[in-house]
Formats: sequence, C-alpha cells, structure tokens
Amino acid sequence: MLSRFPIVLVCLALLLVTLPSQALATPVSPPISLDSWIYPALDKLVRFGEVDSALEGLKPLTRHEAARRVALARDSLQSSSAPPVAGELLRALERELQTELADLDGETVRPWIVQPMQDLRLEYVFQDGSPSNFPGTNASQFALNSNHAGVDYREQHNLQVGWTSQAQLGDYLLVDWRPRIEQQEGDGTRLRTTTGQIAAAAGPVTISLGRQSLWWGPGDHGSLLLSNNTKALDMLRFNTPSPVTLPWFFEKLGPFQFDLFFSRLEDDRAVPEPWLSGLRFDFKPTAWLEIGASRTIMFGGEGTPDLDLGDFLTILSGKNLSGGNDTSNSIAAVDARLTLPWFHGLQLYGELGGEDEAGHLFSKTAFLAGLYLPQIEPSGRLDLRIEYADTTPPSGEPAVWYKHGLYQSGYTYEKKILGHQAGGDARDLWLESRAFLNRNLSLAFNFDYQQRGTTQPIEEKHYQPGLELRWRDPGGREVSFNYAYDHVEHVNYGADSADLHFATLGFMF
Repeated sequence: MLSRFPIVLVCLALLLVTLPSQALATPVSPPISLDSWIYPALDKLVRFGEVDSALEGLKPLTRHEAARRVALARDSLQSSSAPPVAGELLRALERELQTELADLDGETVRPWIVQPMQDLRLEYVFQDGSPSNFPGTNASQFALNSNHAGVDYREQHNLQVGWTSQAQLGDYLLVDWRPRIEQQEGDGTRLRTTTGQIAAAAGPVTISLGRQSLWWGPGDHGSLLLSNNTKALDMLRFNTPSPVTLPWFFEKLGPFQFDLFFSRLEDDRAVPEPWLSGLRFDFKPTAWLEIGASRTIMFGGEGTPDLDLGDFLTILSGKNLSGGNDTSNSIAAVDARLTLPWFHGLQLYGELGGEDEAGHLFSKTAFLAGLYLPQIEPSGRLDLRIEYADTTPPSGEPAVWYKHGLYQSGYTYEKKILGHQAGGDARDLWLESRAFLNRNLSLAFNFDYQQRGTTQPIEEKHYQPGLELRWRDPGGREVSFNYAYDHVEHVNYGADSADLHFATLGFMF
C-alpha cells in the first residue's frame, strides 16, 4: 500500500485537472504567513461555525480560502447559539479579509494591482543561550526558536525588518515577494527572501514557482513530514488552494485537496543538492472526519548516479533502482482529524508516519496525537490544546527518524529538521491555552517538555514555559510580545545544565 501511494495521488491529480475549469475556477490569492494571528482565530471560528468543507491538514491557507471559510461560518452562526466570542472573531476576520469577502460576493473586479510595500513588520529578538545538536544529522536547534522559518539568531540582540511586495493581474496571476533585512549582533546586516513566488491559476489548480513554506498534517506545534521549522524551500508546486468535489464515484470522498512539489536542497551537505519531492492529499468523507496522506522523497544529488525519466518515475513510485542499493530516502504518513460538534467542537487528531516499509506497510514508525477544545468556559474565550509527538524507536533498536545511510546530513534543509522540531529519537509534550480577551487582544500561555536523544547514553531534557501577547487595532496595526524560558538538563547530552531565554517584540504597520 505504501509503495503505491504516489501513483494513487498522481492519478487523482490527473483526474482533477480534467474537470471543467470554469465550474471550479479558484482565483490565485496570496498565502497567509504561518505565524499569522488569522490561524488560531479562524480555527476557533470554524469550530463554532461548523464549516464542514474546511480541510485543515494543508497550510499555508490563501487569503481567498480563509475568506471562504469566514463567509461559511458567518452564514452558519446566524442560526446557531455560538458563544459571544464567535461574533467578535467574525468581525475581526471580516475586517482583515474584507477585500476577499467582497470578491466572493461579486462586488469587485480585480484589475492589475501593484503594492510595493505592505504589512511592514519590525521585530526585536533577544536570545540568551546556544543551540544543541541532533546526533546522526547535520542539524542543530535552539529549542526556544522553532517553527520560525529556519532563522538562526545570535546571542543577545537581533533586529529585523520585513515587508510584503505584491503584484496581481485579476484572478489569474500573482507575484508575491516577502524580503527581510536582518541585523544580528556581531554578524552585520543582510537582506534575504523569506518567501516569494510567481503563481498562476489554472482552473481549480494553482501552479507556482518560488520559495515557499509548507505545513502538512494536523499538528499545531509540530508535523512529522513538513513544517516551517526550516527556511522555505525553492520549489515548483501544483496544488488546489480550496477544496473541490471530484467527479464520478470519487465524489464520495467529499471535499478534496492535493499538493505536489519538486525542490532541490542546498550544496553544503553530505550529498550535495539532492532532490526533494512531496505529495499530499486531504479529503473529508463526512462533516466530522478528515483524512490525509503525505509522502516526501529525497533522491539524486551530486555523486549519485544520473537519473533519466524512467529512474525518476521509479523513485517517485517508492521503489529503489535495480541493483538493490538504497537510492532514496522516503518518509510517509497518514493522519486523521475527528470533530465532535456536540462537545463544544472538540477535535481529536493524530498522525502516524513510517521511515521505512515492510510488506507495503509502515515500519520504523513515529506518531503525533493531540486534542483541541475551542471552548472550556461559557464565554468561549478560553481554549485548550494538548499535543504529543514521539519519534523514538522501540526499546533496544537504533534511532532512524530523520536519518539515512546515504543522505548522512539527514532529513534536513539548511541544518534544520524539515519535520518536527524536536527531531528524531525524541518525545515532545505541548500544552497551550489561549484567551481571546476581545476582538483585538489575545493572550496565550504554553508549556513544552522535550526529551531528545533517548537512545544516547545521556538524554537531553527541556522544560519550557512561555507566553504570547498580541494586540491588533481596527486599522491593521499590530503589537506582539513573546517570551519563553528553557531549563535544559544535560546540554548536548553531557553533564551540564543551562537556563535559556528567548523574547521577541514585534510591530506591524
């Protein structure tokens, strides 16, 4: 079953592009940054609004898709007894997405639009402490700085300024560039592109080329296969940004989305410039159950045999080339999300992944499980999320997750784990409670416990409480503050302990 997964997905993708494009045309739309306030607000609103067609295993969302969900939640909330906070979140999101909502209502026609600078963001970062390593890979991680686009900060003071530049031709063509100027203590000033893409609409499919971050799976704190823990990948991508309904008997799958990309990794690694390809689909056969499946494959690279088209297709099908050599590194996962609307919108979710296969099934597995309760008191302002991930091997066996015999730098990009930031051979327990105090102000408290290197003679342990405060006014200006503390036992798997600190103060205009 595992080895046939890419073929099944490609067949579904080919089936999708044969649909009548006019009936399913989806306008090209800018992506929403993965650290945006829109995601926690929309997660909560969708639960209260019971938006059955929302597929949540593939991010980033586009602004058009976020507006579509807001419009559906608005219609549902008119006939429901949702708590007071639902109306406040609805108004905040309507204000943020007013242009896209007007497009959905047919009130506007987009001409050629050029916006050289918008969403100007100034951020100060203070870091006290150094990263630790992941044995068996070239990766390291400062545990308090995760899922942050792979940016490494110097100790003490760091400053960065970022903005968005966009040009859009109607609903058909988008150019999106998000640069950032970084000033780090002792390291000078540099300009880099955080994300950027040229995207075109082709019926229900968007085709894009550029630097993009992807988050696959149901996890909120981590993901087994792809997250924004690394820098964005330079890729060619084909995806459906909004759900569609497939024809024939496939319509029983319900709302459906797919994502397919091709990328090439960096030169500074054990096997320079290998290819990385990924495929994912999500579908929702019932209003309360969402199912997803993902696969990523690393192959080729400098010093490996040249590949022709037949070799390329063989590897994508999940097989090694003839001769029995391990010519690729493949990771796959299946996931599910169960929603219980009669219990305040409680969500239970899980992801099961395999670093290898045996008898066409997963082997050398890891898993992630979590729950999200959007309402834990009558007003609905306070929510709770608990998430646990485990990439450790069975007792007595070697650690294999995010490692490989040929690709010895591991499942990494720019020395960061592409998947879960806790790394392979790790356990991670995450708790967070967020309070939406009003439509402009939110406050979150969280705690993260990590065990790294459980098969090492000494394992590294992290105890990390943190808080996040975010205020946004009606004009779109935003102030955010984050602070996290980490007590580390056995730093880098040695005898020493350390106390680390990480704080950010951000302004958006």
